[in-house]
Amino acid sequence: MKAAVVTRFGPPEVLKIQELPIPEPEEGHLLVKVKAIGLNFADVFARMGVYPGIPNPPFVPGLEISGIIHKVGARVSRFKRGDRVLAFTRLGAYAEYVSVDVGHAVAMPKKMSFEEAAAIGVAYLTAYHGLIRLANIQKGEKLLIHAAGGGVGIATIQIAKHLGAEVFGTAGSETKLEVARAQGLDHAINYRTQSFDRVIRDATNGYGIDVIMDSVGGALFRKGWKLLAPMGRYVLFGFAAVTGKKTVNRVKALKEIAAYPVIFPPFVVSRNLGFFGFNLFFLMHKVEYLKQAVAQVLKWYGQKVIKPVIGAKFPFDEITKAQEFLQSRKSYGKVVVTV
Repeated sequence: MKAAVVTRFGPPEVLKIQELPIPEPEEGHLLVKVKAIGLNFADVFARMGVYPGIPNPPFVPGLEISGIIHKVGARVSRFKRGDRVLAFTRLGAYAEYVSVDVGHAVAMPKKMSFEEAAAIGVAYLTAYHGLIRLANIQKGEKLLIHAAGGGVGIATIQIAKHLGAEVFGTAGSETKLEVARAQGLDHAINYRTQSFDRVIRDATNGYGIDVIMDSVGGALFRKGWKLLAPMGRYVLFGFAAVTGKKTVNRVKALKEIAAYPVIFPPFVVSRNLGFFGFNLFFLMHKVEYLKQAVAQVLKWYGQKVIKPVIGAKFPFDEITKAQEFLQSRKSYGKVVVTV
């Protein structure tokens, strides 16, 4: 089978398509013939060697797939050969065949395409976990989402609007902001031409923000932390600020890290603030919780509350170009590779 292998840590060119043996499913696993792969910024960080828990090269990256079950391992009764599934992999998704734990596979809705199935898992679970499990966002609250035009940004907007929140969002181009507006974004802020904290203070008459969803970090965190209203919750789930066009920009990374404020616990208590950080990569053992979360996401999909926006599709042979495009920040919505 073909697989995209990180041959060494570095820029997109280190991702090479190679021939590897088709794996045999272990006990409690499914062998999936992959139809589509969802790309995530975590894959970029893994390729660059700055993602926690990543092995040394060579390895096959990737977190999520959709496809058809080709073979079932021992002690698997919930699925059979030919079933359509979406699945989470932690690693190994960039391949034509992937063995996945049965606990990390979910039956696809009948009317869902393979491309949508590959685009819905990580983005919508991230939005669900941040907004609902951690921030417990309520109707009428004000939300700020950074990178509003990306896969997680769009998922966050769709869920937040369904729950009755007022949504502010930042992005670096008018195209991305238009995409976000089409999903229900109330206040679009171009961070290249506007200062998001000033815009929000003016729009809220100094009140600020109840919930912030941030995948960028760095200097944005300092500004956002000061924006939180009493009982405000800050949810940090990424560090996109440290990446350059091809690798980690070390000078920029140091500046962004230095920009983080010191969080003084007594101040947090007196201001009634909350800070949460999470990484889905390290929540894969929470099988029952993730099943419940995915079930809710798929219920919303069936009710047409949510719908993944696929901004770009690449064939498998161009998976390196797909990662480069994702890292360029020119993409909007979800980048999907078809197999």
